[in-house]
Amino acid sequence: LRAALESAVIIGHNVAFDALWLRVHWNLHLSRVYCTLTASRLLHAGDRSVRHDLNSVLERHLRIASTGDKTSMQKADWGGLLLPDMLAYAARDVMHLEVLGAMINQELEKAGLADVATLEMKLRPAVTEIEAAGIAVDRPKLQSIQSQAAAEAERHAAELRKLLGSPKLNVGSPMQLTRALNDHGIPVNTTDEEALKAADDGTIIPLILNHRAAEKLAQQAASLLDCIKSDGRIHGRFDPTGTATGRFSSKEPNMQNIGRGELRSCFIPAAGHKLIVADYSQIELRAAAAIARETKMIEAYQRREDLHRKTAAAVLGKPMEEVTKADRQTGKAVSFGLLFGQSAPGLVRYAASSYGVKLELDQAQEIRQAFFRLYGALRQWHGESHVKAKQGIREVRTVSGRRRVIPPEASEWERFTALVNTPVQGSCADGMKRAIVRLHHELPIEARIVSTVHDELLVEAPENIAATVCDQVNQVMCEAMSALFPTVPIEVEAHVCDNWGEK
Repeated sequence: LRAALESAVIIGHNVAFDALWLRVHWNLHLSRVYCTLTASRLLHAGDRSVRHDLNSVLERHLRIASTGDKTSMQKADWGGLLLPDMLAYAARDVMHLEVLGAMINQELEKAGLADVATLEMKLRPAVTEIEAAGIAVDRPKLQSIQSQAAAEAERHAAELRKLLGSPKLNVGSPMQLTRALNDHGIPVNTTDEEALKAADDGTIIPLILNHRAAEKLAQQAASLLDCIKSDGRIHGRFDPTGTATGRFSSKEPNMQNIGRGELRSCFIPAAGHKLIVADYSQIELRAAAAIARETKMIEAYQRREDLHRKTAAAVLGKPMEEVTKADRQTGKAVSFGLLFGQSAPGLVRYAASSYGVKLELDQAQEIRQAFFRLYGALRQWHGESHVKAKQGIREVRTVSGRRRVIPPEASEWERFTALVNTPVQGSCADGMKRAIVRLHHELPIEARIVSTVHDELLVEAPENIAATVCDQVNQVMCEAMSALFPTVPIEVEAHVCDNWGEK
């Protein structure tokens, strides 16, 4: 069976499950797969009304009605005697797949999605290897972070109860906290982060935010500890079609949700190995510049200028040499904030929450106008997208042709954000997927990809070849993305590290 399975094209619905099970339990590599679940998702990406379970897909494409009680079958004892209705249920899972795959393939070709589908099917074996490999974790360090963060959260909570004069206050209750703040002379209607920052008193509000940060850190650390398997590694699940744009999603745990900071330092290479941590430099800005044909941005990248400094100088009305580190942070917030069409109030909120940059509304309006004066092609791209959104456009594509369906009930703003967000984020995701497919085949046998987070890739390699592998990863990632955006220079920052947080 091994020779047959490893050489044949294996068709499955959610073949990711079967491929990983065979890989983990039997070290069997399915190298050629066709997943009808993935194919269905590609056809209808963005349309939340469409279901992709096998019954729904069979009904939609082959007019085959569902049979049997799916829930009872899933709860049945499949490790015991297999009854006739169980065998019939299992048989139905595979008996129509060849016809179904051929039917969906025709629809993919008709929709101009054949190349995208080919990429996703090539990607699947690589993702199976990432999941099987997992990533090593420094358990003692993670436990220390968890206990320290929990203790810190409790200290902050006790101090808040004392300062607010409420010994029984549940700091985690928005209703109780709102009442306590109002009684203390801090007028708020809600305790969300934006409202709290707007009412900042310099003492109590920072304490609340610090309490939340510590509590979140403790919860994340505890969640990660629960995910460590017997081999000392976390084997997350990665879904390449888990988002409407085509970006990866992940679970068990959500690797995309582990922000920069001390938690990342707990992810380490195996003994005698190093981690190569590589990520694309300002890739969304570079992609947007290429898509909008924004020559000022493209030329700045070609000259290897610091784009954030250039933007800060323009929007703040300063010479480049006078731009401070704080000014550059403002330029960064402005670039990424306005890239997808934020309003001035939106920029104020985004700059504060994401970069710690405080802007007044009138200042944000002036900065926004200066930004789009500087980058006129970006303004024109946004303008054209607004027109299409107003006309009720129903789909948007990435540079590779990946489609995102825009539902008819979407608002004009939702259409606009899909029109500017998807070509950028989705195309960057396509470039990363191309890089993963290549590296899966081209890396030395001793090296392996262990995780991917948005624009970042983690590779584990023996210490003696880590520097060579680092150069290879850098080159492949650049080439894969450059194929999609040939007009703008692509840069990757890749380093040999002792932990994920080191870079």
